[in-house]
Amino acid sequence: MSQTTVRTRYAPSPTGIPHIGNTRTALYAFLLARKYGGKFILRIEDTDQKRTVPGSLEKIYEIQKFLGLTPDEDPQKGGLFGPYIQTQRRQIYQKYVQELVAKGVAYEDEGAIRIKMPKEGYATWHDLVAGKISIPNKEVDDKVLLKSDGVPTYHLAAMIDDHLMEISHIIRGVEYIVSTPVHLKIYEALGWEFPHIAHVPLLLGPDRTKLSKRHGAKSVLEYRDEGYLPEAINNFLFYLGFSYQDNSALLSLADMAKIFDENKIQKQNAIFDIQKLNHFNKAWIKRLSDEDLLERIKPFLKHQVADDTLTKILPLVKERITKLDELDQFITFFFDRPEPQVQTDQTKKYLADALSVLEKNAWTKEAIESALANSANEKGWNRGDYFMALRLAITGSRVTPPLTESMLIIGQDEILARLKQNLA
Repeated sequence: MSQTTVRTRYAPSPTGIPHIGNTRTALYAFLLARKYGGKFILRIEDTDQKRTVPGSLEKIYEIQKFLGLTPDEDPQKGGLFGPYIQTQRRQIYQKYVQELVAKGVAYEDEGAIRIKMPKEGYATWHDLVAGKISIPNKEVDDKVLLKSDGVPTYHLAAMIDDHLMEISHIIRGVEYIVSTPVHLKIYEALGWEFPHIAHVPLLLGPDRTKLSKRHGAKSVLEYRDEGYLPEAINNFLFYLGFSYQDNSALLSLADMAKIFDENKIQKQNAIFDIQKLNHFNKAWIKRLSDEDLLERIKPFLKHQVADDTLTKILPLVKERITKLDELDQFITFFFDRPEPQVQTDQTKKYLADALSVLEKNAWTKEAIESALANSANEKGWNRGDYFMALRLAITGSRVTPPLTESMLIIGQDEILARLKQNLA
């Protein structure tokens, strides 16, 4: 395929924040353009002004920027045939709908303009996902192309735009299959060559019902605010309809673009499993350099932490967190002294012994661990119980980063104070 011919588009409507399924479509369109060295277009389909939600447009741009799915042409500026925002293109649609009427392919009905679909024969095309599809024309309604108020419907505006914007490949959801005969008819009537088209499968919840909020279906911005990385979201979405090896490889956008094949998008509906997203997020966090993670983690911190201190803490917790917003629960004890724990006679003996050892001991990892272990052994105590009592007194939790390394960061004076607090 010529590297100069591929132009794909993602065309959301600003009627709310795009669903995660819409974002998968954007990803596939982006990857296809990158694969062939083509162009990825962002078009805003905002003709339905009554349903437009203020702020949605900005959220659309925000999602694309966060995921790195940056369009190659500015929607505000567009191209030769005007901006890629439909409300700014209404005169263009008027011209073509009148041409369709003149050709007898469309007609006026109560002030609106409808497509005139044939009642015999089939609309047939090759779908990049489903293969050959044929739909009897008699099953297709005469869809409205232009409303009585002069506003174009999706059927008209999207097809005119796809042609004028030289879109070579349309990637959209399976719900649009039933509308394709209308779109083919418009292209045929105007003497245009129909683009390659792929109808991607649905996203389903683990119970195989339509994906909804109860399955964890949120917008990308909600996932971002919970501490999911863009790399993980892209990686996760890539496998929701496309298979590569065992579907576990960590892939960058560049990796995905090399692998992606528009002819190998899966036909079956994809199962949205939040646990798999968590798996990818955890793996991508581990892959980040400490310097990169340091900058990404800052917006999620409830404590003001100096960079040099955070640089010491991050290697201790990096492999434990699944999302960036979990960091605080692992590091709070570094800055806030936990409440005294309930102590038994035995745990008080452990803590008193540890206090005695640590008051006079050298403050290095090797010296601390050796001295505490030797003291517990000499007294015949269970070392696991001994160190757990110490961990609880110092951190307030049974699950923490490595204890000795944490003690070194907290500092000797504070560690001694915490032990004394639990012995009071």
